Amino acid sequence: MDDNKVIRGCDPKDVNKELKGLQVRYVKRKGKYLYMKLDLDVLDKSRKTTYVLVHFGMTGSFVVKGIKPASYKSFTVDEDTWPPRFCKVRISFTDGTQLAFLDARRFGRFVVSQEDPEATPPISELGPDALLDLPDEKRLREMLLRRKRAKVNAVLLDQGFVSGIGNWVGDEVLYQSALHPEQPCESLTEAQVSALHGAISSVLGVATEVEAESSKFPPRWLFHYRWTGKKRARIEGVGEVKFLTVGGRTTAFVPAVQRKTSVRRPKEEVKVEEIKVEEGERKRKRRVKR
Repeated sequence: MDDNKVIRGCDPKDVNKELKGLQVRYVKRKGKYLYMKLDLDVLDKSRKTTYVLVHFGMTGSFVVKGIKPASYKSFTVDEDTWPPRFCKVRISFTDGTQLAFLDARRFGRFVVSQEDPEATPPISELGPDALLDLPDEKRLREMLLRRKRAKVNAVLLDQGFVSGIGNWVGDEVLYQSALHPEQPCESLTEAQVSALHGAISSVLGVATEVEAESSKFPPRWLFHYRWTGKKRARIEGVGEVKFLTVGGRTTAFVPAVQRKTSVRRPKEEVKVEEIKVEEGERKRKRRVKR
């Protein structure tokens, strides 16, 4: 389809020429990006290896003809026509499978390139994948402390920190770890980072296990109460859901659960050791940071 806002790397009219006859060698994902490698037989050097990089933006999705599409909380996918409404790219495979890339609001990207995505931006600039490569608790705390006074919600949404956490996931993991969205990173204790680490693993694990079908999310998740357009909501037995803006993004939280704690950096553990001084070999004690 002729849409040069969504289709990049070549003229939209040339997508067919660029991809026709190529074989898909792999499909990978990192963070919010999906990318694939395509080429001819490995011994045929007549055409360069081609890569397709896809970012779904706010309303992008892939649909396979004949298979019920995924359902989304903030938009719907056309199931009645083929190619579906808002189709930007349609690919036919030799086995008869037909794949369509849709994007109603056109914030997504479908990029055709001869450059390896893993070696070039934006993939090369992403932090570790939050689902597949989440740093351990010790490393995560070191990363957070380096962000100093930055607010934890804004840092979680920074794809250069860890990749793959978006608005609703960020809200959910902070709710489940009882962290206020504006809590400064340098103030987080070991216990708080441990709770955050566990919440990231748990939320992403559950979401992928049910293939992001939100009706199968646990009923007590904040997810079910955050889609109100900032209107008042309440989780029964827990508290009121409120909204604020952090780092330019709207975030939902529950003040009764997510209280802002001390904003001072936790005191470093100290040990006491004895040292000798020359005068009379007298001993004294000093406090030494670990």
